[in-house]
Amino acid sequence: MPPVRSTTLAFCLALVTAGSAFAGPPLATDDAGTVDVGKVEIELNSSYGYDRQTVNGSTTMTNTVDGELKITTGLYKDLGISLAIPYLFNERSHLDGAVSNTDGFGDMTLEVKYRFAELAGINLAIKPTVIIPAGKYSNGLSEGRWQFGGTLIATREFADGAYALHANLGYEYHHYREDDGTQRSNLWSGSIACEAELVKGLFAVADLGLATNPDKSSNELPVYALTGLRYEINDQLDINTGVKFGLTRPETDVSALYGLVLKF
Repeated sequence: MPPVRSTTLAFCLALVTAGSAFAGPPLATDDAGTVDVGKVEIELNSSYGYDRQTVNGSTTMTNTVDGELKITTGLYKDLGISLAIPYLFNERSHLDGAVSNTDGFGDMTLEVKYRFAELAGINLAIKPTVIIPAGKYSNGLSEGRWQFGGTLIATREFADGAYALHANLGYEYHHYREDDGTQRSNLWSGSIACEAELVKGLFAVADLGLATNPDKSSNELPVYALTGLRYEINDQLDINTGVKFGLTRPETDVSALYGLVLKF
């Protein structure tokens, strides 16, 4: 089976408001809020990643530049829907002097988020997910099958939204087009994030997460840590930047994250 780069895109770029707290980019962890009915948010996210791995004496160095367009709107009170369209601008891999390049669209992600309860100040939401096989399978940009999953989300705000904590627990079932027995089908993920308003409109954010390793030959979990800033310029525009570090070998060593959010 070709290596599936769409999963990497989803982890890097998987990401509207809960009161005044907004766990959007550069955080990977989502918040429990939804966009107001009739409103639209457009995220333009991008990242540059570098990874180096040595296996059996052979070293692979990979440089990746990818992006994502994500459109979110409110359907009803506490109910929203979003569509994420990833694009791999370039993935250049060097292995023992040989160079390979890959680019193209990845699998799209359709999400529906419903905030269903508030308990002791904690907002709870559920987010079913459908992964649409839109990427080119032969280039390793798609798993070639429709995939399904969901995420349970919790958000707790403090000091009228100046501080917030977010936690996610996710699950995806993957049905591979060519199942040679080397890939896990049941993939779990968990993450926790915090944010703090430093000055009006400027938020410092941090994120820590882990997930099931799809590769059955390894029990080492992909674990990441992320830190960054988000600046709300006005009611229509946010900008953000961050750095994501791989704490274990399955994760990309380091990624620079940057993007903006347009609100209508």
